[in-house]
Amino acid sequence: MKLEVVFEDENIMVVNKPFGVVVNRASSVKGETVQDWVESRKEFIDSRSSIVDKTFLERSGICHRLDKETSGCLLIAKNPKSLTYYLSLFKNRKITKSYLALVHGLVDPKEGEVVLPLKRSIMDREKWKVRFDGKKAVSQWKVLKYFRYESKNEQWKNVLSLLSVGLKTGRTHQIRVHLSFLGWPIFADAKYLNGQQSRLDRNFLWHHFLHASYISFKNEEGRLIEVSASLPEDCEHFLKSLKEG
Repeated sequence: MKLEVVFEDENIMVVNKPFGVVVNRASSVKGETVQDWVESRKEFIDSRSSIVDKTFLERSGICHRLDKETSGCLLIAKNPKSLTYYLSLFKNRKITKSYLALVHGLVDPKEGEVVLPLKRSIMDREKWKVRFDGKKAVSQWKVLKYFRYESKNEQWKNVLSLLSVGLKTGRTHQIRVHLSFLGWPIFADAKYLNGQQSRLDRNFLWHHFLHASYISFKNEEGRLIEVSASLPEDCEHFLKSLKEG
């Protein structure tokens, strides 16, 4: 596996994770993961024997997760001290993340915030739902562009909306669930878009259109770090094939 490193210093690196790649190893995961890639790097191999920190070794320095089909910025610490520091930033919501999402429908208003609690689905343990007894989740959106895209759903008005989405919380599948609940499901999302439409979308793009495009934080010396990751080529090509309006 070859991953694009978009930022690196002596303590951390940020990679542009490709779609279709799982972040963490698990018994149910087939194929190489980002965690395997990290552990194959010479610096990790050279330092592993001297590290006793259990959390660092279990995570291989990976600070957070992205869904398998979600691409973009992934922060990885190179040593236990840095991992502890960045995990605390995530816990205290001191890291800013922004995503690009292409969704069905004409999103209106053009800017907004959704505050809806999320909980794992009782019927399908791989999905999450808006539930009054769930954990608080806050997402913000801003419309960047509208595109024409024919569909049989009258609610969507043959429009796709390209959004910039920010998170104030980091719940599993948060953006996907929130936008689907509001009636603007992510393009080609096999979990939160109806099956027929998802199959039609996947004639044009075989993974959902959600990309972690930006991350910013203050490093251990207090310096602001801002990192951007470019869209996957197939997403770029698909956008260029659409008519704006």
